[in-house]
Amino acid sequence: MAKFFSLKIVTPEKLFFEGEVEMVIVRTTSGEEGFMADHVWACKLLVPGSVRFKEAGAKDFRSAAVTGGFVDIRGNAMVYADAAEWRTESDGNSPHR
Repeated sequence: MAKFFSLKIVTPEKLFFEGEVEMVIVRTTSGEEGFMADHVWACKLLVPGSVRFKEAGAKDFRSAAVTGGFVDIRGNAMVYADAAEWRTESDGNSPHR
């Protein structure tokens, strides 16, 4: 059975997303990195790109575009982004990319 952990995506203006997830994938300065429940502590700089995550009980990943920031993993995941918006089909990008 999959383990879940809390993910928050925060911008200077608002709490963009909060929920339980199975996995989160971010684009860091050293490439894409994924984090799951019970991951060791990590703090990484983000570059512009996607934050993808699979919510508890979901079949597919959701995707949000971020313009940079950092991710802090300490049992739960906090993404502090300069800006964030949901990816949609009309962007020419799959929401699951």
